[in-house]
Amino acid sequence: MGTEMNTAADSAPRTTETNSTGRQASSQPRWTGWVRNLGPGIIVVMSWLGTGDFINASVAGSNFGYALVWTLLIGTLSRYFIVSAMAKYQLCNAVGDETILDGYGRVWKGFPVGIGVTTCILGFVYVSFLTLAAATALNEVFSYVLPLGTWGIPLWAVVTTVAAFVITSRRNGHFRSLEIVSQLTMAVLVACFLWALIGTGVDFGSLFGGLFFEMPKGEAGYITAASTAVGLIGAVGGSAANLLYPYLLHEKGWKGPEHRNTQRLDLGFSTMVMFGLVLAVWVVAAETLHGTGASVSDASGLARMMEKAIGPAGPPVMWVAIFFTVFNNIVTQPRVFARMLVESLHKSNPARVDRIKARRDLTGVDDKEIFSYDRLFWILLTVMLVVPIVFSLPSMPGMVIVTMLGNSINVVTVPAIIIGLIVMTSRRDLMTPGHANKWWETTILVAIGLVGLWATYELVLSIANGLG
Repeated sequence: MGTEMNTAADSAPRTTETNSTGRQASSQPRWTGWVRNLGPGIIVVMSWLGTGDFINASVAGSNFGYALVWTLLIGTLSRYFIVSAMAKYQLCNAVGDETILDGYGRVWKGFPVGIGVTTCILGFVYVSFLTLAAATALNEVFSYVLPLGTWGIPLWAVVTTVAAFVITSRRNGHFRSLEIVSQLTMAVLVACFLWALIGTGVDFGSLFGGLFFEMPKGEAGYITAASTAVGLIGAVGGSAANLLYPYLLHEKGWKGPEHRNTQRLDLGFSTMVMFGLVLAVWVVAAETLHGTGASVSDASGLARMMEKAIGPAGPPVMWVAIFFTVFNNIVTQPRVFARMLVESLHKSNPARVDRIKARRDLTGVDDKEIFSYDRLFWILLTVMLVVPIVFSLPSMPGMVIVTMLGNSINVVTVPAIIIGLIVMTSRRDLMTPGHANKWWETTILVAIGLVGLWATYELVLSIANGLG
């Protein structure tokens, strides 16, 4: 697990050294020490990113150029506010709650189990797509030297799953493994898109213009811009993946208000990284596809876009970036989602924990680590990681059904997450003095929540139309 830092380290990490008089003298703040202590933000940001984010950015860039970049900015800020509020409750609550689900349990005792069940189902849906995407990326990268035909994708899906299980099943050093994978992912993405931006160039005038609420001309364009912004804010505001961050804080060892400043810097820096990466895809699409009539609808389209940007090396580079992006998701999401459900069951049924402790000697094991000794955790983790291999088999139907299932579950999750969060962080009896939401913070969360509810309504209509 990560090392815990003290209050002084939150504001400005310093080193001390002994001078000639034998006394310790404080040196200047070492920002390298602060950077080394970052981690949860980069892990969660890399787990938020997926091919869907890149495809959406490329679609917007190819269709509207730079005109709607402001929607990306609003969506990113919305996610920051939502996740920061979750982190604030976990770090600054006054009632001893160690995880965000403990807080949801104070809003309603059925909340934790409900969220745990829905996130596990969503985790299975997510991993089904992610495993297929990772296997496809590896198959494309190695097809020139190791052509495997129609069974290439299933075989690479097995390789991906085995590698993911090795990382997610570690009790000791799991968080450090996530940090390494996330740092590699960030490095690959930065190198990939920096190369592409050098190849395409950037129209900085249009880019900055796109940050100032520029609208495409015409009513249809306006409607599209508005719906894009609203949909983006609603999706990120209520995403179940937002719940990953508080749990990663717990694994890092950040507990208590003294870590709030470092947490905000960690999340702020990481959110800017996410904004920059998605913006880079947007710019490449705007420079290569806007005005040509071409667009991007899948991962293969992203590879073709990169070929336009940097030449023949583009597709392999993009496939490598896609693999690292989705693999980071696979090793981060299932473990946390399975943990949430198991811990919620432990909280509602303490006798289950007692039985686990009775079966084996867990002296010295923190109560919050008991989840990894519960058989249910390993069953859930195995199902979420292994069963998705089925969807990589040739001519395997059923992904549409899985998609519908995931969307249906998300309809339930979105309002619950946002409403519960607003209640938790606004109650002064639950928060330490000075950390309950101020009026403007509650206003922002309510606004994001309303947009999230609107997005949920639109999702319900799309599901109904799909079933019809």
